[in-house]
Amino acid sequence: MADFAVRVLTEDTERRAVHSLLRVALHSPPMSDSDWETVRPTYGPKRFFGAFDGDVAVGSSYVYDTAVAVPGGNVVPIGGLARVGVRADYRRRGVMTELMRFQLADSKANGHVLSTLHASEAAIYGRFGYGMGTRSREIRLNRPRVRAGVPRSGHVRMLSSAEAIDQIAPLYSRIGLYRTGMMTRTRDWWSVIVEAPMRTDQPYLAAVHSGPDGDDGYVLYKAKDNSDDASNDYGATLEVWDLIGANQAARNDLWRFLMEIDLVMRIDAYARPVDEPVELLLENPRSCVTRNIDDESWVRLIDVQAALAARTYGDADPVAVEVNDAFMPENSGTYLISRDGVTRGTEQAQLTLDVDTLGMLYFGAWKPTDLATSGRIKVFDADALARADRLFEADSIPWCGTHF
Repeated sequence: MADFAVRVLTEDTERRAVHSLLRVALHSPPMSDSDWETVRPTYGPKRFFGAFDGDVAVGSSYVYDTAVAVPGGNVVPIGGLARVGVRADYRRRGVMTELMRFQLADSKANGHVLSTLHASEAAIYGRFGYGMGTRSREIRLNRPRVRAGVPRSGHVRMLSSAEAIDQIAPLYSRIGLYRTGMMTRTRDWWSVIVEAPMRTDQPYLAAVHSGPDGDDGYVLYKAKDNSDDASNDYGATLEVWDLIGANQAARNDLWRFLMEIDLVMRIDAYARPVDEPVELLLENPRSCVTRNIDDESWVRLIDVQAALAARTYGDADPVAVEVNDAFMPENSGTYLISRDGVTRGTEQAQLTLDVDTLGMLYFGAWKPTDLATSGRIKVFDADALARADRLFEADSIPWCGTHF
């Protein structure tokens, strides 16, 4: 029997104790009273979970109630799992497993069909049914110069920190989820990720793009001084943390704005779409270097039937897919997937996979054929595998773009 219990945190003293344990688990400095006063409002009601051994906090998790765009354009409710940690002396005792079981059951009760997360360690979450659902690119632009002939679609203006706090969140909502995998951003998300840094002595710099129909894009970035570099060729590094635009023209203008800022040696951008055409804006395309392709959003189908039914499929004949879900066995079974939708039945399986692999397929980031050749899908009908490639093909390369 476990020597700990998991519960929803409602008391302020328990919340502080669990957040303190999280900081230690993530190797952050101890928390002061002023730190807690800043952090406390960022926790939404009934979404913070803790594991306790008696009165001692030993584990933490938190869920953002949000939604995500799935292939075909539907937006479905999901839980964004974050702030996960276990006290070092309670590792390998089932604390993480019970936290995961508790938060998934809670998400299911709240109508979430998916759970997503960003993994600090890529080897942790597969056993709980999460698969790598989107990827992103980290790029560096070295002395970028905009190519002559790149059109302009509007103008860019800079915002003060106060203006950014007021304007950026509504603008993100108004622009909408223009790629599969993008998420809505909740009030507690904005409070943690944007507003808190904006109130420090090193806030994000913010700029908004206005096109023919008004504001339609923005960028949040920081300038890092490179004066310690062993060079007389002075220039700062711009670190791009969030660049969103309603269309490619708006995004191009925001990139142009960054590239044309004076005294900039390079631009580093994190978690960008893998197919974003930044190179096409440059006089020298080689000045854009891909530094890494990262796993981004990890996806777990909580209700397999509802999640599969929420997205659309390509033009191919049906495929019978057997799903194995050891962690949530109610999902295990055979699903007949076709251009007309999904039904659960008793057909002979043509493909068999575990639920974490289904998470990799769900947004269309990976082809079934590639997952089969790597041993993640068992194939009983080669023609069915080819049909599955067409069924699961997405309208765009998926991208989340929201860190949490």
